[in-house]
Amino acid sequence: MSFGISARRIFMALALASAAFLATSCASPPLNLYTLEASDAAARVTPSVGKVKVVEIRRAAVPDFLDNQDILVRRGSTLVRSSQGRWASRLSLGATHFVTGQLAQRRPDILITDQPQIEPPDYQVFLTISSLDVTATGTATMEADWLIVPRNAALPSQRKRGGFSATGSTATDQDVVSLNTALLQQLTDAIAASSPW
Repeated sequence: MSFGISARRIFMALALASAAFLATSCASPPLNLYTLEASDAAARVTPSVGKVKVVEIRRAAVPDFLDNQDILVRRGSTLVRSSQGRWASRLSLGATHFVTGQLAQRRPDILITDQPQIEPPDYQVFLTISSLDVTATGTATMEADWLIVPRNAALPSQRKRGGFSATGSTATDQDVVSLNTALLQQLTDAIAASSPW
């Protein structure tokens, strides 16, 4: 009788130890969240006091399969999602915030914002990212269109298109984030070069 109780205790102890081992061995690494942030200085930019020009950057249009929180790398014809990293927000929001922050940092004398305005802004920028691709071999490409529409109907709109590329490592999620950032920086440079304000 005492042997039966002892055997049951041993069995229970082994079962608990096995469950604990499985739980720790199956535990996934912590999830890292990444942002496409402009520098902190851009967030602190305050335009001059008084009447200033207002530029509203509309939310970027991004293909549906990209507009999520997955950090993706293309291997051949397959898109591979990172198991350890995610964007902190949808790609369309992150890209819009990045472009807005970079443009605002360049022009602290005007208000450049991605927030909807109560009054019509002096300019609206409509941005479409038609493709954004990072391959496992380290080649990143992006194609984008942007339209700058002035409030004054007598002024012409500016419609532009650009193709951008960057190369680098894709060994880590941070490397992939850096390639995306490089593409968006080139896009921002192109928008700034074509801006009428």
